[in-house]
Amino acid sequence: MSKIRFSAFLLGLALSVSAVSAADAVRYQGIPNKSSITIDGTSTVHDWTVKGTLIGGYMDVEGAFPSDLSVTEVPALPDLPKVMVRIPVNSLKSGKSTMDSVMHKAMNKSKHPMIAYAVTKMVPSTKSRKAGDPLRYETEGELKVSGKTKQVKMPVFITGRADGGLDISGKTKVKMTDFGIKPPAPKIALGLIKTADEVDLTFKWATRKK
Repeated sequence: MSKIRFSAFLLGLALSVSAVSAADAVRYQGIPNKSSITIDGTSTVHDWTVKGTLIGGYMDVEGAFPSDLSVTEVPALPDLPKVMVRIPVNSLKSGKSTMDSVMHKAMNKSKHPMIAYAVTKMVPSTKSRKAGDPLRYETEGELKVSGKTKQVKMPVFITGRADGGLDISGKTKVKMTDFGIKPPAPKIALGLIKTADEVDLTFKWATRKK
C-alpha cells in the first residue's frame, strides 16, 4: 500500500472512531429557570440567604445514564463526564437591593460576571442505598468564583425526569476568602455587621437530554 493510500486509510479510521465516540456521548443541557441555587450564610446580626434560578451549561456522558434509575447499585461511568456549569453572578438575589449591591461588588461582578464549575472526578458512592433512591456519586471539581479557582468535593445526587432528562443536586461548604472575597461588612452599618466567611452552597440542576 502506498504511503498516500496508507495515510488516507489511517485518517479515515481516526474519523470513524471519532464519529462513533461522538455518537455514544449523550449531552444533558441545563434548562433555563428550572434550576435552583441557594447560598446560606450567617452574620453578627442575622442569618442570610441568597437564591438564583439560572444554572446554564451541560454534561456530556459516554453511554448516558441507565434509563431505569431504580437500580440497586450505582453504575460506574465508562469515562469522566464533561461537566461545564455557568451561573450569572447577577442572577443571585437576596430580596434586598442593598445587600445585593454589596454582595455583587464583593464578588467583583463587573470583571467576573460568571461563576464556573467543571468536574474533575466522579465515582459511584459506596454508601448503602435502597432501590429508588437517587444515584449518589462522590465528586471533585474546580469551582471558579471572582476569577479564582478552588478544588471542591461534594456528593452529587441524580434522579430521572419525566422528559428523559436528569435532576442533579448537591450541597457543600465553601469559604469566601478561598476565592479572594472579603466577607462583606456593609458601610451602611458603619462596618459593624460582620459576615461569616463560610457559607453553605446548595443546588438543583435541571437538565434535558439533547
